[in-house]
Amino acid sequence: MELTLDIFKNDAFSVINLQRVAGATPYIPQALGAMQLFTPKPIDTEEVLLYEEDGGFALIPTTERGGPDIQQIRRQGRLRALSTLRLSKKDTVRAGELTGVASMALPESIRLRNARQLTTDRTSQLKTDMEATKELHRLGALRGKLYDADGTTLLYDYFAAYGIADPAVVNFDFDTIAAGSLGVYISQNVRDPIIDVLKASGRLTPQTTVGALVGSNFWYGLIQHPDVVKRWEAQEQARYIALTINPLLQPPRYSEITIGNVRFMHYEGSTGGEIEVEDDEAIFFPIGAKDVFSVYWAPGETLLDANEKGRPEYLYVQPDPRDQMPSFIDIVLRAYPLYACTFPKALLAGAVV
Repeated sequence: MELTLDIFKNDAFSVINLQRVAGATPYIPQALGAMQLFTPKPIDTEEVLLYEEDGGFALIPTTERGGPDIQQIRRQGRLRALSTLRLSKKDTVRAGELTGVASMALPESIRLRNARQLTTDRTSQLKTDMEATKELHRLGALRGKLYDADGTTLLYDYFAAYGIADPAVVNFDFDTIAAGSLGVYISQNVRDPIIDVLKASGRLTPQTTVGALVGSNFWYGLIQHPDVVKRWEAQEQARYIALTINPLLQPPRYSEITIGNVRFMHYEGSTGGEIEVEDDEAIFFPIGAKDVFSVYWAPGETLLDANEKGRPEYLYVQPDPRDQMPSFIDIVLRAYPLYACTFPKALLAGAVV
């Protein structure tokens, strides 16, 4: 006898079709996801092998025609192995929830449509939770220290992994930084050190800029500084005019302003406080530099995913294994990422004092 839950055995709920559902389910990337800082790098193993080589270049002196060639000197490299992480969450559809949705009294086409919509709705919430978790990992990579969802379990310390000390904190006392000197202070203490270390390593590109995620106290201290007040007011007025002309215009989900060639962004994070920049904190990082941030996607852990390179997410439907009395369907969303900072020397920390 066919059961209500049997609708999930339809080919529409095959692995391939479910991956299409996952890809079509809408979600809004959080701030760092929208910036696309991390270069995607699918891999076919659980481990990430990172070969760090001293970058830069060596100028070639002129030589006489017919003379000996200048011998290339290989730079010393270091090999590091890091493990990808497993993120997995499921939602369960109970048989009672399908009453009236996938009732046997309905035509199969309607039952199938309703079941797919239910799957899409449940998947949407799972993807929202997954995206929030990825944002937490991105933020950790920018800090150089990646913490788990509990906020206390340290998963990776990229400074320790690369054998370097945590960067010194750049202090900002906006009350004592004189008018007319804020941009110079920021350039000398933040922008120039990051650009110099990128240049020395060969990671600097013509598109490279420096960004900063800052907390609320830092942000309001910044925009109230005499060097910033008028510029911020003019920027806000221009934004208001733009929205008046085009109400459908989508402004960024954070406020931002560029001072001293550093792009400051007020990062408000999640409402619950799990994903946030501390009120007095500033996180400085390069944007558009080469080989600084990457996200590695490991393959899934089922036989269906073996011998393939990883994908950003995997979606499965797992029926109740009991043949005689099945009562639920599990919808499972998994990812196996590693959001990595592969050049933590380019990170700086700041604080308002």
